[in-house]
Amino acid sequence: ALDEATKSSIKAVVSTQSTGIALALCLCLPWVSCKRWHRIFTSSIMGVITAYVNWIFLCFLSCLVVLFADSIREMYVYTGQDKKVDITGSASPSAQEHILMRLFRAQRNFYITGISLFLLVILRTMLIRVSQIAKLEANGEAIHKQAVSAGAMNKTLLEENAALKKLTAEKEDLLEDIKQVEELKEKVKVAERKAEQSKADAEAMRKQSENLTMEYDRLLKEHQDLQDSVMPGDKKDD
Repeated sequence: ALDEATKSSIKAVVSTQSTGIALALCLCLPWVSCKRWHRIFTSSIMGVITAYVNWIFLCFLSCLVVLFADSIREMYVYTGQDKKVDITGSASPSAQEHILMRLFRAQRNFYITGISLFLLVILRTMLIRVSQIAKLEANGEAIHKQAVSAGAMNKTLLEENAALKKLTAEKEDLLEDIKQVEELKEKVKVAERKAEQSKADAEAMRKQSENLTMEYDRLLKEHQDLQDSVMPGDKKDD
């Protein structure tokens, strides 16, 4: 019964080993990227398995360690037993063949379980590395997109800065033109004030001239009246 259980365990180990080798070869395929493997491992179907992957790994590792230790024990037990049988000479040749067969099985189990242990560790390391590489690629793509976005934003900011400088220069020119216009307006106001002052002076001179003319006419009339008043007396004396 123990041999049957050992045979079944070794068959299961060989099947697991073959599955591990097939999975490792699939992971080495060049046309399947790490990103795609990571997407497969993180899918909803594989999520149920990956949730218990650590427990599955520990169970397989424990079974392989037990089988590996048992194969070492059997190798230690049956190594040299065939020589002891020859020395005693009391056993039949079938007993020696049985010991050699058990030793061969122990050595076979030793190599199978040892390689399976090594492959299990390598396969787990490959899966971890594939997941890490996929995450690094995703982070690299995100960083690249951010860099492209930052470059585009930087270019936009430079263009806006150049446009702002141009607008500032145009604004300075416009302010200079406005300053010149204000100066011209001030000069026009000064000229208007001078014109109004000249107009007021001319109006005052006109009024003064009219007053002088009226005064002159009045004086002339008085002079005429005086002459008229003086002239009749002179006529009587004649």
